[in-house]
Formats: sequence, C-alpha cells, structure tokens
Amino acid sequence: YLDRAEFAKLTRILKDLRRSCQSDDGTDDQKKGTQLLEVYALEIQMYTAQKNTKKLKALYEHSLKIKSAIPHPLILGIIRECGGKMHLVEEQWSKAYEDFFEAFKSYDEAGNSKKVTCLKYLVLANMLMKSS
Repeated sequence: YLDRAEFAKLTRILKDLRRSCQSDDGTDDQKKGTQLLEVYALEIQMYTAQKNTKKLKALYEHSLKIKSAIPHPLILGIIRECGGKMHLVEEQWSKAYEDFFEAFKSYDEAGNSKKVTCLKYLVLANMLMKSS
C-alpha cells in the first residue's frame, strides 16, 4: 500500500499492527521491541511520503527510545535515513550527518543499494556542516 500511496488502507493496517505490539494497558510492549520498530519504520516511510513532519519527528524520536529490540539493519537504515532528511529540513547539519552515517552503515550491513543514496546525503550534510 505504501508503494501505491494508499495511505488510508495502510493507516488501518498500521493501527492493527501497533495494537498487536501493545500490552493490556495500551502502552507499547517493550518485549516486542523488534516488531514495534518494524511498524515504526513503515509509519515513518508513510509520513515521509505524506510530508507530515510533525508526526514524523515524534515517531522518529519515539523509535530511538526503544532499547529492547534487535532490529534488522534495513529497518534501522530506514529509520535513520528518514531522521537525517528530517534534520536536513530543520537545518541541523550535524544531526543529519550522524543519522545519514548510521543509515549508511545499516544499509551497507544489509547489502541494500540505498547505501549509495545515503552516502550522497552524508556528503551533502558534511559539506553543509563545514560551511556553517
């Protein structure tokens, strides 16, 4: 649904997935940290496509607080790349550089071709960081 930009259907599915990662009291179940990060990565991609920076920022910061997970490098790469783009928009060059570097390492570890794009963003963030 993400590739076809069917965000209404995707939102419904994400709500169900999010509910499955919550405990009985409605809070995030830290025992399901890995699954929760996968749901967050999908939500982050959706909010990035919709250019909803307010929800993106809150979700990005929330995803970084999950410590009980051992995510796949691709999931971590997606989260960090979107964070880097968000920091670029906010003109926080050093934070963008840090996120793009982490995303590059994750994509490289996963063997994903997105590492090349991330490397370009990394160089851009480095140049902007040095210029200011």
